[in-house]
Amino acid sequence: MDNSNSDVAAARRRALAEALRQGNPVVVTPTGEVGTKDEMQENGMSGIQVPDGKLAGED
Repeated sequence: MDNSNSDVAAARRRALAEALRQGNPVVVTPTGEVGTKDEMQENGMSGIQVPDGKLAGED
């Protein structure tokens, strides 16, 4: 994987982590893709919404 792809992946992980911290809905599709609820709906995908709760590593 080149640096641009790893940078994009890292930015994506940070955005998803921030969405979870802010309590925004995050969805996991049957294929394992993860994204915000709005993002997934825009792409015509549906899945299971990640339940609210404490994130691993938080105090």
